[in-house]
Amino acid sequence: MTTRPTRYTYYTADLATGAITDELPLYDATFSTELNEAGEFRARLPLGDPRVSVHRPRELTEPGRAALYVERDGVLVWGGVIWTAKYTSADQHLEIGAAGFLSYFDHRRVLPADFDPNTTDLASVHVSFTDTDQSHIARTLVAVAQAHAGGDIRIRPESTAPSGITRTLDYPGAGLKSTGEALRELASLEDGPDFLFDMAYGTDGRPVRRLRVGTPHLGQQGTPHVWEYGANLIGYAWPVDGASTATRVFALGEQRETSQLVAVAEDRTTGRPLTETEVSYVQLADVNILRSQARSALAAVSAPVVLPELTVRADLEPVLGSYQVGDDATVVIKDVFFPEGTHFDVRITGIEVTPGSDAGEEQVQLTVTPATNTP
Repeated sequence: MTTRPTRYTYYTADLATGAITDELPLYDATFSTELNEAGEFRARLPLGDPRVSVHRPRELTEPGRAALYVERDGVLVWGGVIWTAKYTSADQHLEIGAAGFLSYFDHRRVLPADFDPNTTDLASVHVSFTDTDQSHIARTLVAVAQAHAGGDIRIRPESTAPSGITRTLDYPGAGLKSTGEALRELASLEDGPDFLFDMAYGTDGRPVRRLRVGTPHLGQQGTPHVWEYGANLIGYAWPVDGASTATRVFALGEQRETSQLVAVAEDRTTGRPLTETEVSYVQLADVNILRSQARSALAAVSAPVVLPELTVRADLEPVLGSYQVGDDATVVIKDVFFPEGTHFDVRITGIEVTPGSDAGEEQVQLTVTPATNTP
């Protein structure tokens, strides 16, 4: 039986309107998706080929104005904003760098939609939420950013489902906090909501940009995906890092006139000697949120971090495109490192893909967590 080569297609699009502008024959591509992060894309384009130069690649890849989509066998698997383009005359190649749509919101500030830079005093404006569902807060932060004139890049919420967890948060205009940072801080709270910017083809065949927010977690419904070493799992790395562990965490908040707001979280049940570290949230003035940040930070560092990296087959079930960051999986391994054999449950937090040529073998690397309770 002959296996049909996997086909990757790379489309450029207008960032503002979402309209696809062309298809480009990129190669040496690598792209990644991360939970609660932007992910990255890198590729090269040979401008010395007249079949390429006729497409006006310089205009199509204008940084900050152009978007990019990656399609694998008819399924959109990545999308984002082109931020860098570097042409080298020696080899007549254009190097393209992009990041997921979250990166756009790193260039936006949390300000009311009616903010007028010519007439409004920054110190007088706030974007505030009182006892508001945290998933609604995440969606509103994105919606407010896109409500500014010229600020809509057509990202729409996938759903309006609540998480059942409410927060009281205030974003003073004078703080000029980026919307991306606000989303990450919200996700990092204890039981904070996952979020992901992704895309899919709409009923009209055009890409639709979506904001998916967890309630509080993202992930597939039903049984977990399964990867087994020697079958669809072709290699793995098992890094263990205890250098940044701590059993007591100080969360530093707002600097007040005579003192600084501080919250402390401690775990005395680890059996490890006392070690300490601190995290800084200098704009936080709410002690309850600061305590939540301290507990969340402690949970992340109270034991050595194990973040297995799995190299998996893209063409065997589960095929690339059928799973996403946030999904659950079961990993089955029996080898010299686990001679007795083991299986453990993980959550996918990162996906990095190197497509290769159409005739070559794809390389897919997954980063998974948590692994602190694995064998």
